[in-house]
Amino acid sequence: MPAPTLPTVLVVDDELRSQEALRRTLDEEFEVFTASSAAEALEILAREWIQVVLTDQRMPGTSGVALLREVRERWPDAVRIIVSGYTDSEDIIAGINEAGIFQYLLKPWQPEQLLLTLRNAAQLQRLQAENERLGLDLKVAAPVLRQRVAGKREAVRGRQRGGALL
Repeated sequence: MPAPTLPTVLVVDDELRSQEALRRTLDEEFEVFTASSAAEALEILAREWIQVVLTDQRMPGTSGVALLREVRERWPDAVRIIVSGYTDSEDIIAGINEAGIFQYLLKPWQPEQLLLTLRNAAQLQRLQAENERLGLDLKVAAPVLRQRVAGKREAVRGRQRGGALL
């Protein structure tokens, strides 16, 4: 899938009012996808290129940590954020240890803080993708460069054996 112009964020929240408030806050800077359940979120992730997943922690049927654990396994490049009205330290620790979350935000969130967090998350995802691409480029280039160096060394040795000066 080609990368979209705006960074993409998937908002997962079973409360439609929260979903819409998040969409309104993020719409100008992000392409926003919304889901009301973990199952719907996974369907969207399977068909769209999503850079950031922002999920509520407490939803019927599953938790944000459980969803983000699966996201981490299946789409490890997506940056994962939990937003919750609860400060349960067990949820926070599980989010960090099991789901590798980027941030745990508390409700009610402040628009400026939310936007800054999402901008940073999208930037992190872009930098990680670029780093991976450069690493692959290096893997491809390294054998070619080694071969060139070996050829130059052989040419130098040949000149040295022939008595030529460098």
